Amino acid sequence: MIPDAVRAVIASVMQQHPGASPDLLSRLVVAELKELGWHITAGRPATASRSN
Repeated sequence: MIPDAVRAVIASVMQQHPGASPDLLSRLVVAELKELGWHITAGRPATASRSN
């Protein structure tokens, strides 16, 4: 789930850069969030759980 504040930033960046590639959009969104004071960290990769 994406928090409303992040959703607003994503929408704004997409509106400002309509022709940008997904890669560029992701970089621009992260840059904007950092400028707004957010701290971006990588999460752990998801792994499939096994049932024995």
